[in-house]
This record gives sequence, structure tokens and C-alpha cells, in this order.
Amino acid sequence: MRKYLAVACLTTFASVAIATPVVAADLSNGSGQSCPEGSVGTYHFVNNQTGGASAGTLTATFSDGTVWVVGPSAVNRNTQHFLVESEGALVSASTDLAGRLVLSDFSCGDVKKD
Repeated sequence: MRKYLAVACLTTFASVAIATPVVAADLSNGSGQSCPEGSVGTYHFVNNQTGGASAGTLTATFSDGTVWVVGPSAVNRNTQHFLVESEGALVSASTDLAGRLVLSDFSCGDVKKD
């Protein structure tokens, strides 16, 4: 009887775990950051509380129409870091991960000339 009860519990747990949807993380702080003309912004996003998820994807949208879709620059136990360089003002950002997405750092630099 114990064996059947254990199998029933594991089956129920697996069904619940599979049916639980993952909620995407939207940027919880910052938007509108931009750099003066002739420079480019470097945006460092951090997605906290990922629950140990595998590498996710960040989508960042800017006022000049640019949309960046990037993978993480670092994956830690419960956080993932993303870097984006772009001109234009930041409009929005989100990941396909659970947790909380924040803009951790923002800086401006000269546009590299070839």
C-alpha cells in the first residue's frame, strides 16, 4: 500500500509541477534612460530570484525602434545578468524568467568610430 501511495503522490506532484506556468519578469525600475547624442548607453540588467533557472533571454526596447534580444552575460544560482549597448532612450525590458528584473547600472560612452 505504501508503494502505491508514494507513486500516487509523485504523480500528483509531477502533474502540478508541469502545469505551473512561468511568469516573465518585467523591468521593475527605470525607463527613459538615455545618453547625449553621439554616445551610446550601456545597460546592466539583473534578474533576481530566478529559482536556479537555466539561461534566459532579455528583450529590451529603445525609442529609436531598436529591439535587442540577448542571452545572459552571467548565470548564477538565483540571478542572471544581461548587458545591452544601445542608442536611444530605454522604453521597456523583460525576460522570459521568473523573479524580479532591475536595471542595476547605466552609463554613457562615446560611440566607437571605425
